[in-house]
Amino acid sequence: MRADQQPDDERARSNPGCSTISLARVLPEILASVPADDRHVAERALTVPLVTADDVDVADAIGAQIPAAFGFVIVEGIVLKETTLAHRSALELHGPRDVLPPPLTAVRQLESRAVSRYLAHGPVSLDAIETHFRQAARRWPGITDILHDRLGRQTHRASMHLAMLHLPRIEDRVIALFSDLAERFGRVTADGILIDLPLTHEEIGGLVASRRPTVTIALHKLAADGLLERLNDKRWKLARRTISP
Repeated sequence: MRADQQPDDERARSNPGCSTISLARVLPEILASVPADDRHVAERALTVPLVTADDVDVADAIGAQIPAAFGFVIVEGIVLKETTLAHRSALELHGPRDVLPPPLTAVRQLESRAVSRYLAHGPVSLDAIETHFRQAARRWPGITDILHDRLGRQTHRASMHLAMLHLPRIEDRVIALFSDLAERFGRVTADGILIDLPLTHEEIGGLVASRRPTVTIALHKLAADGLLERLNDKRWKLARRTISP
């Protein structure tokens, strides 16, 4: 039976404990690479397992549910990638529509001394890219280009993040970080840009390569200057004006 003929309930039985979702709902542009007459069939064929995690190591939450997965796409929520080297850690922030390549377990890659792991920041849902995607890609090869495009954007963002870490002033690094987060997650209001991400000072430090006490001092200064403020509901408000690094 082809992937586009396999009933959704059969797929759910093959992955006990998991619900399913069509990848086309998460990445709607994926259907643009499919002939118009095939798009309804492709949407069903791209039905993949959906797994959830909440404030835990994503690998622990997934466990052995999806043994054949060769990637994951974040549907909702935030995942922090923590990379540790010589007792120091750095963070990268991934959100909806970002692709997480396996393995998600904390293992050294290519004999590197650094170890990475993926941490769910609050409730997170991810769809698993596995056998059903492979089957669909054999029929419509262009759908793989969408994942490559997503990974290419993430690579560019990672390069921008690396450049940000070279800014000498901690205040400039924090503003550069929140300017990026505002573009990805922000909502423009009359008072400023609201960013609904309850990041702690320690987590911000991991994202800007600084220790928590230094970040706290920088945040107090930015708040006093009217540039960045943490609200009582743990959201952040970034001023619509920017500063030059």
